[in-house]
Amino acid sequence: MSNQHGFILAYVLYGIALIALVSAAYAQMRNTDEQSQSIEETVNTVMAQLEVLKTKIFLCGAIYPDGDHGQFPARRSYPAPATTGNLDLATSVVCPGAPAGANGLANMSDGQPIPIPPADFKPWEYQHTEADGIVLHLLPRVAGGAAQARTRLLRQLGASASQSGDDIAIQVLK
Repeated sequence: MSNQHGFILAYVLYGIALIALVSAAYAQMRNTDEQSQSIEETVNTVMAQLEVLKTKIFLCGAIYPDGDHGQFPARRSYPAPATTGNLDLATSVVCPGAPAGANGLANMSDGQPIPIPPADFKPWEYQHTEADGIVLHLLPRVAGGAAQARTRLLRQLGASASQSGDDIAIQVLK
């Protein structure tokens, strides 16, 4: 009788261990699916925001075609921040030729605010240099952060984007 109890107990323990193993595998699989979905949502959000920003940049040049950023002779009707490297937050960029205090990219007549990037990323940066043209920069909030999202973004953006360290540089206008 004692052998039978030991045999039954062994099968019960084996069954519990098997259920625990299957549960752990299912939890891992579900976690991976949720993580993939989160990355995909981040990429889709960034791509939509990129279109809003591009539209704002082109609208700036269209509304004020006679504007002059005064930094260099190329693409004069488009904003070129007077900061180091002609780089600034997109929220601070002002259309050349616009009346004082009006019509920066943040408050254009399109009614769209400057998009706030997903939580893993810093605010959008705008750069306009003579050599490189107009480039938008997207950086993770934490060094090395959002690596999978950045990899997918680079793949989706193709030749219009490049990466230097953590920085994704997206060419808008050459």
